[in-house]
Amino acid sequence: ETTAVDHSTFTLEEVDANIVRCPDPVAAEKMLERIDVIRKSGNSIGGVVTCVARNVPAGLGSPVFDKLEADLAKAVMSIPASKGFEIGSGFEGTLLTGKDHNDEFYIDPETGATRTKTNRSGGVQGGISNGEDIVIRVAFKPTSTIGQAQKTTTRDGLEVELRGKGRHDPCVLPRAIPMVEAMVALTLVDALMMQQAQCELFPNEATVDDRPNPMGKTAVRNGGPKEPPVELAGAPTGPISQRVDEE
Repeated sequence: ETTAVDHSTFTLEEVDANIVRCPDPVAAEKMLERIDVIRKSGNSIGGVVTCVARNVPAGLGSPVFDKLEADLAKAVMSIPASKGFEIGSGFEGTLLTGKDHNDEFYIDPETGATRTKTNRSGGVQGGISNGEDIVIRVAFKPTSTIGQAQKTTTRDGLEVELRGKGRHDPCVLPRAIPMVEAMVALTLVDALMMQQAQCELFPNEATVDDRPNPMGKTAVRNGGPKEPPVELAGAPTGPISQRVDEE
């Protein structure tokens, strides 16, 4: 397990610095040792690939039929040996309460853009990118063909024993990483092209104050953070009441 990797700062050079393509050098050494033990025993091992897409603009995707995370899942789950998909907090998020899991919004004091304090959503909310880093994880199973004997059957229905021979990877993860990167890149380019075709054919002539506030790491509001209306200036700060029709 890697503990020293910051999703917002690690580099491709750090990823490619070792053959397991892990930016955490300490964890990379442990992975290499584990894979070598498995290889010498004639067995194989699986693992998880984490992919981070930075500087993705807000607004990509759709709230129902073409959710961005669904398109990403379909793309990476089409890779051979892939068996699982997570985005953001993934399955671990089920252990949190809504209060703990929610990504609170704030206004960046420098850019005036809407940001989130955390990124448990993995950069996608309601099927649409929110301008934060998109973080996904893809699980890959161990290689099927191994050097140990296994029971199997023939096409004729006979039970036989099979032992794999030749060159077979004890772990497919190092080879899977560029495939995951490519699938994510293609999916995001598709989403960008659809966004351009659907939403940017005509110029938005509304004033800055009449437009939704820009969102994300790369977004900038012209004129900086929006000033509160005169009637709210100096008013006591606190939670905004919102009706929720629930008992």
